Amino acid sequence: MKKDNKNLIIIILSVIVILLLFIVVFMYLKIEYFDDKEELQIPNNPVTSSVNTTINEAKNNYISSNEALEIALKSLNISQNNIHDLSNELDYKFGVTVYEIDFKYNKYEYEFYINAQTGEVLKSFRERD
Repeated sequence: MKKDNKNLIIIILSVIVILLLFIVVFMYLKIEYFDDKEELQIPNNPVTSSVNTTINEAKNNYISSNEALEIALKSLNISQNNIHDLSNELDYKFGVTVYEIDFKYNKYEYEFYINAQTGEVLKSFRERD
């Protein structure tokens, strides 16, 4: 029995030593790897620049957030003075860029999705507040 316990202790200690060596080697390699890294400075990419220009040009073709709000309000025949808790955000839904407009009026909460290019009301909802 004593010999079996002694062999078991030797095996356990050997495994611990091997794991410690593995950890030391891994840490050394990891430190060396990160010490050699440097931050790259990427110049303006013509492809990326043209995409950004296209996005900016598209924004110029959008109706304004105020125009989108006016469209929503006209569909209800109310004025901006009568609403509260207004939220008006440009978003991408239903496969197009939309203005998502939320507001409260006369004990109801309204939600409109208005196409940012055409001004078309894509969806609108009304819910009791």
